[in-house]
Amino acid sequence: MGSLQDQLLKSGLTTEHKMKVAKTTKRKQQKKKKKGASSNPSDLQKHIEKNKLEQQQKAEQLNLTKQAEQKVKEDVARVKQILQHHNQSEIKGELTFNFTYENKIKDLDVNEATQKALAKGRLAICVLEGIFYVLNDEPARKIAEVDEKYIVLHAEPEDKEKDNDDPYSDFEIPDDLTW
Repeated sequence: MGSLQDQLLKSGLTTEHKMKVAKTTKRKQQKKKKKGASSNPSDLQKHIEKNKLEQQQKAEQLNLTKQAEQKVKEDVARVKQILQHHNQSEIKGELTFNFTYENKIKDLDVNEATQKALAKGRLAICVLEGIFYVLNDEPARKIAEVDEKYIVLHAEPEDKEKDNDDPYSDFEIPDDLTW
């Protein structure tokens, strides 16, 4: 006994040509299954939709990244503009004002009025690109709204009420103490 195809051929129900076509078709279908391809149009449509969705998600992620970078650039430009516009130029003097920046002690030559204003919080020290700027309280607060990292020193104003329970409230701290 031979194969089913041989039996059909002997009985005259099929021809050589039909047998070859059937073998070729069967071989092609098996090849497609191995590759994962499908002749089903709905599978192809699902694959296309999946690829479109992935591309759309990548584009949205890229767009969000670009928007974040643009916002950072805008913030830096805004801070730079505020610093350059509101920088105090008449602060130079013979006194030294010490402050910490990146765990290092830095000093700034200031006059007596500037030293007192810095200590009381009326002036603030800001930094951008390694350059220190001295600003009034209001522009410094605007910069702090953008990002606190630009503010190096901004003392809180001493407008607070005195604590009644403080035993040392009657003793005033001298203004001439600097470190």
